[in-house]
Amino acid sequence: MTRFLPSALIAAALLGGNAALACSLCPPVALATASPSVYRIAVNGMVCSFCAQGIEKRLKAVAGIEAVRIDLSKGMVEVTARSGVSLDATTLKKTLRDAGYDVRRIDRVATSAAPAGKLN
Repeated sequence: MTRFLPSALIAAALLGGNAALACSLCPPVALATASPSVYRIAVNGMVCSFCAQGIEKRLKAVAGIEAVRIDLSKGMVEVTARSGVSLDATTLKKTLRDAGYDVRRIDRVATSAAPAGKLN
């Protein structure tokens, strides 16, 4: 007698992501949903909305960046990387320095996929 078992991925999807409930013969499958990495950058020299627009335009041109949020009052830039992409602190610094701004600090914000930490 041949038994056909659903694949672990299909079973996991049907059971709300819990492959362990699918069947004892199926290998465990981790369905990780990679959450995007978020970086907080302290920048000197941002004083107006034109500064913010210039920084946003330059950062969005960097491969792997999905979103940019700027808080002029705090001198902070928040960059969200595309899911599964890890950004390089050197690239972020160079992009901002080439635009005429001084980078004080770059931190990775804690998410479910990545721990927080200073990158530079």
